[in-house]
Formats: sequence, structure tokens, C-alpha cells
Amino acid sequence: MERTFYVADAFTSEPFAGNPAAVLIDAAGLDESRMQAIAAEFNHSETTFVFPMEDQKGNGSNGAHAASFRFRWFTPSVEATMCGHATLAGVHALIEAGRIPWDETHDAVRVGLETLSGTLTAFVERLPGTSSGRMIWLELRPPKLERADFNLSEIVAALRLTEDAMDPALPPARTQDADLLFFVRDVKCLHQARPDNHRLGEILVRQGLRGMSLATIRTLTPSIHVQSRFFATPVGIDEDPVTGSVHGPLAAYLVREKVVKPHDGVAALMCIQGKSGGRAGLVYALVEPKPEGEFNVRIGGQVVTTMRGVLHPG
Repeated sequence: MERTFYVADAFTSEPFAGNPAAVLIDAAGLDESRMQAIAAEFNHSETTFVFPMEDQKGNGSNGAHAASFRFRWFTPSVEATMCGHATLAGVHALIEAGRIPWDETHDAVRVGLETLSGTLTAFVERLPGTSSGRMIWLELRPPKLERADFNLSEIVAALRLTEDAMDPALPPARTQDADLLFFVRDVKCLHQARPDNHRLGEILVRQGLRGMSLATIRTLTPSIHVQSRFFATPVGIDEDPVTGSVHGPLAAYLVREKVVKPHDGVAALMCIQGKSGGRAGLVYALVEPKPEGEFNVRIGGQVVTTMRGVLHPG
């Protein structure tokens, strides 16, 4: 059976930047072993498999059109429980394929997504001043941050950094997606990191972690609140260009630590993630502090299509 696929770059307005993801827009009938084989064939950090659910033809909240789908994400080696950039790429591909209505009559679309992480909601909005530009927002689960209680010297050594590279004002934290937030002094330290992937992977696995966000708030321009890199060797990704899911907890952490302050109840952040000397992308984050230390978080970005084709999975 032939199946249409897209490859789209998330968190960028230009092709061949941001983070690429493959999207199979009709995965009905595929079992896990076949999806894993297809993801390995694409060999992107994640591939999104879309399963149809009942489309809701009426209006959603705030007058936005609504539709529902089920997403599953696979890295080249394992199934992922959460992936931000591949979710944005999936929503974008469904719009491109006409599966989610989008024309001049729609200023906003709400999309319900059933996933292994529970029900997620994406919002598609028209960019002001454009006829076709889109911003895709993803409402994440409320972040849960815990202190990282283990030997951090091991991490520093595995990154091939010195102890004084750590930012003493921002202690490392563990997220609900089993990622480590680890802060260094400045952009120079960020780019100096040259991980020993085998050693770093062993440490992350031992601590039950999926990956780590290496970040700094001392960026090259005041308009960027945080710059980061992401390593996820336990799931087969030595370094991910732009990791959407980690930016919800990362943004919430910076609001909790009063690095970024809310205005009218919402903190807005611009975040850059990218490989040193390689691909990079821009992630927008909105953080709304709630009572009892909780946060509502959305991440957003643009997406561009780079490929469209037909897969023959056999």
C-alpha cells in the first residue's frame, strides 16, 4: 500500500534549518515493528505516524475549527513518549495535505492529539501581515521540575568541560519527561562542550534520563532568553538540533527562578537551540504561572516542507 509522507523542518521559517521530522499522514494498519523500520529508514530524530480519529466538523473553543488525530512518534531505535518538533511537523503536514482545513476563512484552528503522553492540543494561527504564514502552538502538560540529586561532576567530565563551566545560580533540574536541565556560564562554554557520547549515555541511562538540555541564559543578544543544545544518546540521538518538548520545562524553570518575569500574567520567551556550527531553530514559549507553583506552558514555531513523496512499505 502506498502511503504519502512529508519531511518538514520545524522551528524555522527557512528550509534546511530547524529540526527535520518525517510524517506519515496515514499510518492505519501499521504495526509497531513496521513503524520502527520506517523510522529507521527515514533516520530523522523522530518520525510522526498519524492515525485518523473522528474529525469534528463544528467549531472548537474561541471559534476555532477543531479536528482530532492520534500521533505516535518513533526515533530510529525506539518509540518516543513525547516529541515537540515532530508534533508541529505532523500538524503542518496535515494542513498541507488538506486533512486539517486551512484557508482564508480560518484565522485559527484547534487540533486535538491523542498520544502516549495523553491528550495534547495544538493551535494554528495566521501570522499577522501574511496571507499564508502560520504559527503552530503546542500546549504542553504542566511541567514538573525536581532537583537533580546525583554526582554532577560525572556530567561535567562527560561533556569534556571543567567544573567552573557550571552556572552556580541555576542548579540542574529533572523534568517530567526524564530530561536533565543543566546550565553553564555562557555561550562560549555551551559551544565548548564536546560530549563523550558513550560515557554521557551511560550516565543518563543510569539516572533514568532520556536526555539533557545544556543551556545558558547569557546569550549573544538580549532578545534571546536562553540558548541550548540537547543530547539524547539513550534514545539513539547523540545531539538533536531543536527539541520542542524540553522547552516547556526549560521556560517554566526560568520563570520559576525569576530569570524571566511575567507581564500581565504571562511570560514570553524566545529560545534558540542548535548544534555548534550546525542546524539551529527558534522556539517561542509562553508561560502562565498558576497557584501552588504550577505553570501552563505553550511552545510555538514555524514549519516548512522540504519533501513530499510516496512510501512503499510493503
